[in-house]
Amino acid sequence: MADNNKNNNQKTTKRRIVRRETVDIVKLCAFWGIFLAAALFIASGILNLVNISFTIISILDLIAKLALLVAVAFPAYSYVRGKAQVWKIIYWAAMLIYVLGCVFSVIPR
Repeated sequence: MADNNKNNNQKTTKRRIVRRETVDIVKLCAFWGIFLAAALFIASGILNLVNISFTIISILDLIAKLALLVAVAFPAYSYVRGKAQVWKIIYWAAMLIYVLGCVFSVIPR
């Protein structure tokens, strides 16, 4: 009886540790994604003021948008992970549209 209870406690503890590490990674990605995006938006604004090449500014904006994607993608997936299949489909469709929007906004016409 005691061995069975001990095994249940070990399984519960392991799940909590994995969940906490996942939450910490999500928070880390969110912070650095926002920070990197803000820094790159400021850098591209300054470069735009001094008339630096449009290509460099476009690349910095793309990297900033992708950093925001990373910052938002993990918490959003954590939200839809326990939901119905339709929410997962909506999530992946939105991700695809966002990435295509980022890429095609950089390509000159």
